[in-house]
Amino acid sequence: MARDELFDLAIERADTYARRVGLDYGSVDGLTAGLEIWYLKTRFAYRVPLAQVVAVLVTRGEAEPRARWQGGPGGAWVAEE
Repeated sequence: MARDELFDLAIERADTYARRVGLDYGSVDGLTAGLEIWYLKTRFAYRVPLAQVVAVLVTRGEAEPRARWQGGPGGAWVAEE
């Protein structure tokens, strides 16, 4: 799997988990604490740093509820079709 695809998948899975457990996307500390255990149990732990995952999730803001991250570390939220 290419690095950008792996990064996008990590963001997708983290976003799904964070929404499911009701984490606050406006809080870097809250997201970091809330995702720590999930992160350590995933295959992303050594490939995509948690700090990068959190940095992307806090930018989600008012993105379309069905938006997904695309483009690797330099990507953006895009609306799903």
